[in-house]
Amino acid sequence: MIFTLPSWNAQIAKVFQSIGTPFFHEELVDLLEATVSTDAFWIIRYSGEAVPDVVFTRGVSVHTERVYSRQCAPIDPFSARWRSLREAGVFTLEWLRTNDPSCTSYSDLFLRAAEMDDELGITIPLTNQNCFAIFLERKHGIFTDDDVFILKTLYPTIEGCCRAHLRRVFNDVKKAEIIKGAPIVPRPTAIFDHAGHQVYSDDSWSKAVRRFPMLGRLATGLVSEGGTESIMDDWILRAERLTSDFPIAPNGSKLVLERLTIPLPIRNADDAPDVLSLFTRRERDVFRLMLNGVKNDGISAELGVGGGSIRNIKFRIYRKLGVSSESELVSKFIVFKELL
Repeated sequence: MIFTLPSWNAQIAKVFQSIGTPFFHEELVDLLEATVSTDAFWIIRYSGEAVPDVVFTRGVSVHTERVYSRQCAPIDPFSARWRSLREAGVFTLEWLRTNDPSCTSYSDLFLRAAEMDDELGITIPLTNQNCFAIFLERKHGIFTDDDVFILKTLYPTIEGCCRAHLRRVFNDVKKAEIIKGAPIVPRPTAIFDHAGHQVYSDDSWSKAVRRFPMLGRLATGLVSEGGTESIMDDWILRAERLTSDFPIAPNGSKLVLERLTIPLPIRNADDAPDVLSLFTRRERDVFRLMLNGVKNDGISAELGVGGGSIRNIKFRIYRKLGVSSESELVSKFIVFKELL
């Protein structure tokens, strides 16, 4: 049995050691290559109706990737099966084609471009919307029932390693903010993909969603509109765009819910020097225009600053003044209007 070979056990040890590192996908593919004869590999993330994200490939030409992304992704039968059934498991393209004639156009187009005879997919659900799909391709001959049986036997290990890797990456993202000097307090955090679907979250995020039912809607809005912050009572929902090579959600967003922690009492005109000393020159200009009732477009036009930058400046002003909305800011600091 292949699982008893010393070389195979040494490779699975390398997979365990690589969890949470940039080398995880390489070591996982090495393990699969040592398990079943394979000529090429893909790792693709499926997310509801969104276009699949190619996360990793080996032995795949640029031409083949281009054909998949431009022509095959919309008719990918593995993606279609995930969308309709949300089913985990191991499936061959030959099996899908036998059970669903509509797969023929995909298999003819894709296999010809890839110069392969068969493809095998391993789907690993992450959430109700998202899954990771690992693909093995064979240049000559189809994957056999024995190949499928071996990979089904290995499936719990593959799934466990993938989940552990994503959890480690997610925790490292959170830890990075603490290292930068962020306060060590519960900060509900979640990862959303570029289509606005939640991919990963911590326990404190789940608790926050129960407390603020509108949180999911606000989060989806921030992701889809490309925003950077949203104010909710005395909480701030902050969004940060992720890179195209982020393994959990390429081109997605990390959202963090933070509590306003710099409350200031209602001020009077005598406190103006102290309050204004909190601001940069640009923040002071925006503060003045806000007190005069000028909206974002007007502020942007007067100062020659983009709308996204204006929102970010307002976010900093809110935090420095300990307020959670523009109406609260105006009501507390309108007395400064004549002094600016």
